[in-house]
Amino acid sequence: MGVALVGVGGFLRLSRSRWSGVGKPKRSSGGFSAAKPAAAPKQQITKSSADHTAKEQQAVALINQGKLQEAEAIYKDLIAAGASNHIVYGNLAEICGMQGRFDELVELLKKALQLKPNYPEAHYNLGIALKEQGNLDAAIASHNTALQLKPNYPEAHYNLGNALKEQGDLDAAIASFNTALQLKPNYPEAHNNLGIALMEQGNLDAAIASYNKALQLKPDYSEAHKNLSMTELLSGGYKSGWQRYEYRFQGKQGKSILNANPPCKQWKGERITQCSQLLLVSEQGLGDTLQFMRYAIALREQGASVSFCAQPKLHSLIKASGIDPSPLTPQQANKINDGQWIPLLSVPRHLEVSPDNPIITEPYIKSTDELIDKWKGIFSSEQRPIIGVNWQGNQKTEKTGLRGRSLALETFAPIAHLTNASLLSLQKGFGSEQLETCSFRDRFVSCQDQINETWDFLETAAIIANCDLVITSDTSVVAHLAGGMGKTTLLLLHKAPDWRWGLEGDTTFWYPSMRLFRQRERGNWDEVLERVAEALQEQFPGGSVAGSGSAQPKQAEAASTSPKPLAEIQAPISLGELIDKITILQIKTQHLQGTSLENAQKELTALQVTLDALDLQVDQMLIQRLKEVNQDLWQIEDAIRDQEHQKSFGETFIHLARSVYQQNDRRAAIKKEINTTYGSILAEEKSYTKY
Repeated sequence: MGVALVGVGGFLRLSRSRWSGVGKPKRSSGGFSAAKPAAAPKQQITKSSADHTAKEQQAVALINQGKLQEAEAIYKDLIAAGASNHIVYGNLAEICGMQGRFDELVELLKKALQLKPNYPEAHYNLGIALKEQGNLDAAIASHNTALQLKPNYPEAHYNLGNALKEQGDLDAAIASFNTALQLKPNYPEAHNNLGIALMEQGNLDAAIASYNKALQLKPDYSEAHKNLSMTELLSGGYKSGWQRYEYRFQGKQGKSILNANPPCKQWKGERITQCSQLLLVSEQGLGDTLQFMRYAIALREQGASVSFCAQPKLHSLIKASGIDPSPLTPQQANKINDGQWIPLLSVPRHLEVSPDNPIITEPYIKSTDELIDKWKGIFSSEQRPIIGVNWQGNQKTEKTGLRGRSLALETFAPIAHLTNASLLSLQKGFGSEQLETCSFRDRFVSCQDQINETWDFLETAAIIANCDLVITSDTSVVAHLAGGMGKTTLLLLHKAPDWRWGLEGDTTFWYPSMRLFRQRERGNWDEVLERVAEALQEQFPGGSVAGSGSAQPKQAEAASTSPKPLAEIQAPISLGELIDKITILQIKTQHLQGTSLENAQKELTALQVTLDALDLQVDQMLIQRLKEVNQDLWQIEDAIRDQEHQKSFGETFIHLARSVYQQNDRRAAIKKEINTTYGSILAEEKSYTKY
């Protein structure tokens, strides 16, 4: 059976397991061979046994014609008539396997093995079925039994390798694939799957060699082409990787990965003019759409008239982000005859996107001001900064190519215990049940139940906008949503990451606000989360997480461990207070006019000269966080004055008044972080009653 390793934006694909004819007939390259079933000894030949033999031969002929239902009916009639021939059960089991009916298949093969225990093909097929059911231990045992009975059985070694690889035992899987290839060197499927195991082991050169060997044997092998493209992209070979990635539309999946198939001509990268009409058609998962929809902007800037077909659940977010004011549904796109269309993930190839040519890196996803303000109000009662977390990917893909890339919520315990922050679950559906049983449930925001009921992407973006930072696995759309918004995001990466994250480094050209935390040991998430917690502690001294997160945790860490003392500022004033005053003046210059504006600009210039004279490389993210808090305070105080003017002192007024001191607490924490990180001699201390 085909087993796809599905990733966001691409997939590594295991070659199909081959069902073996467990009785005669046996499967050949062209299907079943019409070998006759074994006949009874002459002295026992009866009309009944002759009828049984004729029916078995008829069933074989029907299978060769692709008439599986008719063949199945004959085998069931034979069983009902009392047939106790292992071939009947074995071949009926194979029909079930070809149709994905694994529960029936397993029972039939067990019956065949009762009739003939030393039956390697039956053990082999049982192993394939058990693997499809997710019972890897039993599958491995069945393949090993088949190999004990028939050691030189390359298909059994190959499928044993598949099961071992899925179990995570890469060394044993590679050994099985190599044994299969020793027995059958011209085995393209084994070369392909060996390449996948080598890639997951981090041996990219050997993986590429395996894929190329598969392609030498089978030049039109689309699965090997696609797997090679993913490995080329992972290793940084973007030009060849993008070109070869076009093979994703070949093979059985083909254009089914597209959300629409418009009847107009497909664009192949011809020169764009003012008359160019391009329809971008999303494909594969929601994360792919979120990551690559930015290129609608790039094509529009080149002069094309761009429309965008995407999953309907993303339409409100696409509109708010300015990607397309009227995105199309797949049904609408299927009726477009004018202009040209292109699959969304083919656009980077024509734009020549690479780490050296990212095209678009600034934030391109946003929610509405109304929803952001709504959730700002809801979160105003929180007394600590907020960290959004997401830990689990799609349940279906977790069983295939993304196996091991999700983690348990309990792994986040160091974040809860070592930082003074509230957590906010962004997990939806599968995996969210862990929230109720985790040991730090009390550290989640008070409105978590309300968030759990929020599935709309536009509103989720507003929630993320109100988080101070986000921590997520790479199996989720949250990574692309938060990254596309420019939110500080800590991405937790499996030892064998998805192609887009590369193999090295803690930054990515896709999202400048994102920091990558990679597994050093396959499967060891505890060590990763410990490093994350340490980075947050170093970034926010005193175990307090505040502000919107630093985009440069390593620089902040280095600065905090060896701060350089500053000469006393002549005000006298602390560094944090100086930067705070500068950000306030920057805000004022956007609102004031006339003489007031001139005075503010004069003061701003003088303070900026003072800061520049210190010759510091202050983290711009820290400055931006402080400015954002002061902008919020400006808006809150305007709103309070409006309430006073209206003599309205109800719930809204109380909420606004409370939010003033909450924002001031955040402001003080950021200023303190600046002072501590950069060694300011002066450091003001905030005194307040605990609440």
